[in-house]
Amino acid sequence: MPEYDFSTLSPVDFEVLTADVLNAEFKVHVESFGPGRDKGVDLRCGVAGGDVVIQCKHYLRGGRSALRRSIENEVQKWKDSRGVSRYILVTSASMTVELKEELARILRKHLPVATGDIFGREDLNALLLRHPEVELRHFKLWTSSAAVLSRIIHSGLWNRTEELLESIESRARFYVFTDHFSRTVQVLEEHNLCVVTGPPGVGKSILAEMILLAHWKESWQVVQISEDVKEGFELWNPQQPQIFYYDDFLGQTDLAETTGKNEDHRIAQFAEKVRRSAPGTKRFILTTREQIFRHAQERSDRIRRARASLVPSEVRVEHYSDYTKALIFYNHLYFSDLPLTDRCTLVADRAYLDVIKHKNYSPRILEQTLRYQSQSLSTLLSNLSASLDDPSELWASSYNHLSPVGRRILSVLVTHPPGGIDESDLRKCVQAQEPHLYIQALKVLESTWLTIFTSGNNSRQRVRIANPSCRDFLLRKINGSPAMAEATLADVQDIRQALMLIRYAGLDRSRKARRDKRAFEAWEKLEYNRLLRDLRNEMKVPSGIVNDGLQEVLVESSASFITKMRRLYDERVDGWKSAVRKMTNGYRLMTPDPRPEMLATVMHFIAEHGGVNDISWCRSEVENQTSAEIGLPAGTVESYVALAANLQIHPFGTERLVNEIIKRAFEDFHDPSDVEFLFDVFDPRRFGAEMREAAYAAFMEFADGEFSHWRYESDYQGSRSAAALVEDVAQKFDAPVGGMLEEWRQSANEHEAEVEESQRFAESPTSWPPNNSSAKDGGRIIELFETLVEE
Repeated sequence: MPEYDFSTLSPVDFEVLTADVLNAEFKVHVESFGPGRDKGVDLRCGVAGGDVVIQCKHYLRGGRSALRRSIENEVQKWKDSRGVSRYILVTSASMTVELKEELARILRKHLPVATGDIFGREDLNALLLRHPEVELRHFKLWTSSAAVLSRIIHSGLWNRTEELLESIESRARFYVFTDHFSRTVQVLEEHNLCVVTGPPGVGKSILAEMILLAHWKESWQVVQISEDVKEGFELWNPQQPQIFYYDDFLGQTDLAETTGKNEDHRIAQFAEKVRRSAPGTKRFILTTREQIFRHAQERSDRIRRARASLVPSEVRVEHYSDYTKALIFYNHLYFSDLPLTDRCTLVADRAYLDVIKHKNYSPRILEQTLRYQSQSLSTLLSNLSASLDDPSELWASSYNHLSPVGRRILSVLVTHPPGGIDESDLRKCVQAQEPHLYIQALKVLESTWLTIFTSGNNSRQRVRIANPSCRDFLLRKINGSPAMAEATLADVQDIRQALMLIRYAGLDRSRKARRDKRAFEAWEKLEYNRLLRDLRNEMKVPSGIVNDGLQEVLVESSASFITKMRRLYDERVDGWKSAVRKMTNGYRLMTPDPRPEMLATVMHFIAEHGGVNDISWCRSEVENQTSAEIGLPAGTVESYVALAANLQIHPFGTERLVNEIIKRAFEDFHDPSDVEFLFDVFDPRRFGAEMREAAYAAFMEFADGEFSHWRYESDYQGSRSAAALVEDVAQKFDAPVGGMLEEWRQSANEHEAEVEESQRFAESPTSWPPNNSSAKDGGRIIELFETLVEE
């Protein structure tokens, strides 16, 4: 039997749960009146002979003694009652037989109540056992249960469990169910996919997490994609209903963060694969900032063509009713340690209305400001007001109170990719003289500024910036302070940091590329996922960062920075070669060559701001990429495409050299999205005869391999998609693949005819949140907050 103590529920949540479980038990509609001055009535249902009145008493703090006092006051409200045929008391307090009889004696002075109509904690748990569908709908119950969390971890139905569950467990009690939940579920049911978009801090991630919980409870496997949608392909299981989750799938702060990942191809391909899945077998939920999604659609043909699959379900704060905003604020206050005297003052002054009505109201601002416990009311309201007036002040206040070691940790992390770095590498970069100060700073920063999680089969600990607003603030600090920017450059210790800083400053794109049509077209296709921070092209980025300050310091420090960057490049290459040549359990580590992507990123910066020796070094390194080194793996297709695309506008970027780089990409023609990507950036119709012949041979070898693979696969939908891709690319060569495609599609048709009707899995999670859109929010908000002072 469930053993919930209901401590994660607010009085509002407890009332909704009570109505739901009694609806299921009595088989009649239970009417809810909401919290506040209810004159003894929280819930009511009509039966023959009169009304049944249901009173809810949720005592998180006072327990049995507070309940007894409350019932003595309660019964006085019913001296002149008429037409009540039955009175039911439901409480979260634990009951004994003696206590039930005592409460019944008190209530019988004026009310028709039986001992059996007093439901305590144990009775509620018994009802939940009898009606598991009710338990399913109330996530806040089981996110607090160690037993349930253990089941999640050990069920095999949740990939990358610990980090996400910790987030859900700590945040779920503050969550308020809205129409966004039911709308998102509806989109998933209809399309198998949903992109949750909205401005920063509106609640996109927690909405997605609640939906994941609902699916997990119905035996769906939850697969969290952390870095690359390839993870979804690798973990695809035809025998198991799965829901895939990709948070901030187009990047957090600057789309430069995803440079080189070729994600638009894979996302579109994976989205289509999910969309075509049989109902009730596969779903895909993604979150992103709305402006990033909009720019991605504008800049990527793949994302634009996948629009029918990537169905948006917008979550915008202006769609929250005032009552919903009030509930979010109320939940944070209810679960805080704010003293009763301060609660009384807040309720009497109605100071909460200023917060709810504020134009910059944001759930994230509330969460971050109110997470600091033991604040007096005056301090709390002052901090909230400052954060709402200027959201950057939220992080400024916290940042100013950090220790020097804490600030150093953040300066290291913000210059690394959003995926973070190993904790051991962070420790080396920080170089704290006193290790205990480093550990102490990590504890202070965790869950606010940064996240610590495990990754990989060896469970390495990794650290990353917690959310986009943190990264926004830190980058603004760097951009707005030349001294801080100079210190950041001086502190770079890893080539990954140098690459990110160049990208954030917009210096990985040559000015010449804007005047060269061929280069510009290639750049647009290659770098759609980059919101360039160049004010001269008047690109407007609503919440982005203008990196002109960082750019200016990088240009002024170019000589020393390029010298350092070359040294870090050599160190990275030497470390990679050493790792590849090591034997691990008899197998070589085949990590792709990192050099093409690094050179593609630094090439323009070196060409425009480096010396003669730097340019000569860059040319030599690029030429080294045209031939394979024995025993070393090649780079990825997209890294060679990026290098070749950037190379074609440089003085030393001869046609021969560009073609030789592209030929290196032919060596790894296995991923269909890579093949499509390469021939989109480099149209083979523009190649010379010799290069066109090499490209044709590479493509036909790929097409033959795809045909051989898919003709025997039962996944007829995947087979047809692969055939369509081959047909699209073949048109650029006028390749004679008609016979192959006809046989290919005939095979797919035969497989479709052989496949039996897919097994029907459990129905989708349903939504229970009430619709408050027509409510008179003002009076309800006042009554809601008055329950903060009830003990």
